[in-house]
Amino acid sequence: MTTLTIPAAEHGQIRLFAVNRPVDAMARTLQDNDKAAVISDLLGFAVPSGTAELFAVSDLTGVGLPRYLTDGYTVTEAQINADRARLDALEGYVLLLFSSAFDGAETTLRIGPDLTLIGTYGEEQPTMATAPLTADAAQPYTGVPNMTPTTPPRGRAGGAVILLALIVALGLILWWLL
Repeated sequence: MTTLTIPAAEHGQIRLFAVNRPVDAMARTLQDNDKAAVISDLLGFAVPSGTAELFAVSDLTGVGLPRYLTDGYTVTEAQINADRARLDALEGYVLLLFSSAFDGAETTLRIGPDLTLIGTYGEEQPTMATAPLTADAAQPYTGVPNMTPTTPPRGRAGGAVILLALIVALGLILWWLL
């Protein structure tokens, strides 16, 4: 049994496991069971939806596992090149387990004989350089402060409008009756 410790607050890591079960047995298991249940059985714990992938390497015919990781998950070529021979040699089913499966908590995984860890790959994080905002409107406190609130109307202006509306309505009623 292999023990892996996932550090707290881990982000952007992908663990690739080879599934050590016969391909035909895995295909039958996936036909008869929900994929999430099969993943939970392999890992020994339930993972949230969307935090793991289980698929046959043959599903990537024409693309290949190395390209799937670089194009689909922005794993750098340098990381892939270090394990390219192992990745190209994989057959059967593989399991991708993402950092989001642990919800930022430190976790110890006990991996049984059904899985073999091939590698852990970090997704490349884009640089977040932005141009500075130079427009006057983007500067803080650019408006002219208005320190005096508007004064509400005083007097009976509201009452006069209601009285006028009642007189007009009464006039229309009388005109209609005559």
